[in-house]
Amino acid sequence: MPLMPQILQRLKKRIRHLVPFYTTYKRAFWIGFALLAATNATAATIPYLMKLATDALQQPELIERVPLYAAALALLAILTALLRIWARTHIFRIGREVECAMRGIYHAKLHSLEASLFDQARTGDLVSRGTGDITALRMFMGPGFLQIANATLVYLIVLPVMLMHNATLTLIALLPLPIVLFTARALTRRLYKLSRVVADRFGGLSAFVQESVAGISVIRAHAQEPHWNGRFHDETESLYHAHRDHAHFQGMFQPLMLFSGGIGVWIILAYGGPLVAHGELTVGDFVAFTGYLTLLVQPTVALGWIMTVLQRGLAAIDRISQVLDIDPLPHNAATEAVPQQEATPNAIAIEDLTFRYHKERRLERLADEKSHLNIESDVLKKISLDVPHGAFIGLAGRIGSGKSSLLRAIARLYPSPAGTILVDGVPLESLSEGALRRHIAMTPQESLLFSRPLGENLLYGVPNEPDSTAWEAADQAAFSDEVRGMPEEMATLIGERGITLSGGQRQRAALARALANQPKVLLLDDIFASVDARTEADILDSLMAQQPRPTIMMVCHRVAALHKADAIYLLDDGEIVATGTHGELLADNLLYQRLHNEMARQEALEEIQ
Repeated sequence: MPLMPQILQRLKKRIRHLVPFYTTYKRAFWIGFALLAATNATAATIPYLMKLATDALQQPELIERVPLYAAALALLAILTALLRIWARTHIFRIGREVECAMRGIYHAKLHSLEASLFDQARTGDLVSRGTGDITALRMFMGPGFLQIANATLVYLIVLPVMLMHNATLTLIALLPLPIVLFTARALTRRLYKLSRVVADRFGGLSAFVQESVAGISVIRAHAQEPHWNGRFHDETESLYHAHRDHAHFQGMFQPLMLFSGGIGVWIILAYGGPLVAHGELTVGDFVAFTGYLTLLVQPTVALGWIMTVLQRGLAAIDRISQVLDIDPLPHNAATEAVPQQEATPNAIAIEDLTFRYHKERRLERLADEKSHLNIESDVLKKISLDVPHGAFIGLAGRIGSGKSSLLRAIARLYPSPAGTILVDGVPLESLSEGALRRHIAMTPQESLLFSRPLGENLLYGVPNEPDSTAWEAADQAAFSDEVRGMPEEMATLIGERGITLSGGQRQRAALARALANQPKVLLLDDIFASVDARTEADILDSLMAQQPRPTIMMVCHRVAALHKADAIYLLDDGEIVATGTHGELLADNLLYQRLHNEMARQEALEEIQ
């Protein structure tokens, strides 16, 4: 078992993710191992029969046995082929099932992580880990296991037989093997690094392509095709060089292994030939030794491919583990419902909330190098505020002041220290996921819609509700008239990410989707950026006219839209620097005045254009 110590040493840190698969498929693995053992046992019998047939040809009294030996050889060859096919298909099936299971685990893991991961990581790279790297894992668990087990069994079965026939000739024929294995082991360290570079650069290319396809309309609108084509060339050139270096290095293995096999045959000819000539070794023994050595040459030659698959698999496991090892958001299912509004005067109460992106969760290892997110300092600093039931609260501030992060912390998309956020008097971290999502709905800045019928998108959180719920929500979002003008109304199929809708339509569709849940708390993150002032006013009037009126917390860069807010919290550098109504802040706060005037100038320029 010459390869196993090295393999186990390399797998020591990854075994925690592979053990569950071994436990699940332990019986299947051992069946495959037994089939390989039977395959190699029958294959090892063939050289012995060739020895008997060759020796019988030299002895007239045994010549009549030759047809019997020939028939036995034919049957053994057929049996060996059938067993090998059975073993290969059985083990390859295990690899495919592991691949399928790992894709499910990886996908479920992504859905359990905090949102800041996806703010920092590149989507295409995460996709690459869930596709290309898991395919490499399948090669590792299927064909890789097959070749390792096959090589191990060949040596365990064939070497003792060769030693029993002629120990001296066997040891001399295998003299190059230790040198080859030592050299191969040294080369694998470099091969692992090259495999990891290939995987990382493929992830970078996938991220670039995903970004390019998602933003193709913007690229065309600004005539940036040459620039993006140049960047694509740079990405592919980088991947090409990584593959080239990997291929050149991998190419060293095959000649090395072929050299080992060739040297062994040469030794048998050089040392065994004179033994046959002097009668110390029969021609049959010589033929058998050549056959046994041929059986050893195949797995030895395949060692180069095995090492490539192993190192690529180890690199893939490392990249997959970077995601699987990230701590998920804690979801405590102890509380299945939120207390009634009468239980506490505040729908939301925040006390001394401080937040930063968590380096201890290893998110920075997946982060885009150009990420703008600050993982070194606090994003929110000692935030304290109370939001009464049914209140309309505005959040204003410059870009990067922490407004969106505050909403995401309330929605538990970002983790918060225990006890710092209360929902109807209940600590946020103690609520079950279902109870929280029924109580609080959030519409993010990016209005993501799925390539499904519009009505299905609006009822995404409540799929069992009737179509009337979708129409009611669309009406509240000032969107129903436009839906009626669509070819199939609610059954209209919208493109990927809602590409067939305008920016304002996507934002109102996202708002309607949140309203369909009938939440008690509505978190709106700058959803009126692509909506005109009149439509914005109609939507806010509709929301505030609901009975019972939902509690609304709204981020809006168009600060004039907050004039109806009961209170506005002005944030700067993660801190609340002022509180008041729109009129009070406009009269007394220079930062708020600056934000208001900048937006007014921008809107005036847009009207002129």
